[in-house]
Amino acid sequence: MLRPPRTTGHVLTLALLLVVAPAQVEAGDGAPIPPAMAAPMAAPGEAPATAAPPTKDVSAGRRAVAAAGAVFPGVITHGTGHLILGEPRTGWTLLALEGAGAGLAVGGLAGAAASGASRRVIAPIVLTTVTGVGLFGISLLADLYGVLAPEGGTGSPPSSLPWVETQLGFAYVHDPTFAYRTFLVPGVDLRLSSLRLSGSGWFALNDDNARLRVEAAHRFIGPGTPDGPRAADGSFLEIEGALTHHRYTSDDFSITTGEVSLEGRLDLAHLGRTLRGSFAEMGWGIAIEGYRHGRRPLEGNELLIPHFAFGAYLGHAGYPRGEAKVVYDHRHDGVVGGAKLPGLGSGVPGHFGLEGRLHASPRWGLLADLKAGSAYVGRLALLFRPGDSP
Repeated sequence: MLRPPRTTGHVLTLALLLVVAPAQVEAGDGAPIPPAMAAPMAAPGEAPATAAPPTKDVSAGRRAVAAAGAVFPGVITHGTGHLILGEPRTGWTLLALEGAGAGLAVGGLAGAAASGASRRVIAPIVLTTVTGVGLFGISLLADLYGVLAPEGGTGSPPSSLPWVETQLGFAYVHDPTFAYRTFLVPGVDLRLSSLRLSGSGWFALNDDNARLRVEAAHRFIGPGTPDGPRAADGSFLEIEGALTHHRYTSDDFSITTGEVSLEGRLDLAHLGRTLRGSFAEMGWGIAIEGYRHGRRPLEGNELLIPHFAFGAYLGHAGYPRGEAKVVYDHRHDGVVGGAKLPGLGSGVPGHFGLEGRLHASPRWGLLADLKAGSAYVGRLALLFRPGDSP
């Protein structure tokens, strides 16, 4: 009889962005340790692994049955696919993450109902609920990925990031409330060791509308610039501050937002060998929004901006290489807004999206994303990294 391992450490660590993930490990000669050789994190009380477990040969038939099990009953009991595949430790870990996520989500919703969604307690309730939904969704997608991905995963993370990366793209926005449709979207990221400075703009081509944003972030752990230590994987933890000004000139109002958030990523190879090449992201933040309409006095508002994502790296070495992820973002400002739903739930959830970037060479790449909230947004951008970027 299979017994679930002690996975409390995994659950708590993922919920808190797993800051203990080894993101700055170096090999003795200064070269990065290949992600495939990174040791999976040991559960509390277990001896830490020193190398990846040996590859298991799985027949195509068994993998197909595992994939079907990851869909049903896996949609209800996450980890079923891995249990069928013969990976009980990973399967029980994913089931434990599902349980933790469901408990947090139900507890958050119960708290909202009991308090009448009082503004005094709504902040921790929303953050708890979104975190729970995130753990629930990530454990489901991880089970599907683990039974479908090839041996070694779909790709490996870069061990360092470029000093400079620019983008120039176009976006299309379908929103029946506003006249704008097409936007020119330039942007730039500047990195110096653990510091990142970013700027971007959305400039409407068929309306007098513009959105400007600047960001500053400090990375505590994770891949940095090429002159720093090479990271063992793509896991990171950083704090970010941002200032956004969105001017709706033709509609005679503007919104200015200041925010701060804690964001992190965990390479899920730490939870099991079948999850190599996949990652999970979570972030929690708060924003203060100033709204001005015509000559009326400035009005203030607070926003909670938690988000989560599940993604996969694309390509192990050379080019093309990149990543793709599915995202939920609870924020309601911007051109996407919050989800439109029938009934009482309308206006409460944020928006969903698909994001991906693929580099065809060390210098050139493409970025694409699709988002759906109260508006539908599609964007395609050309990426450029000057110099000898990784």
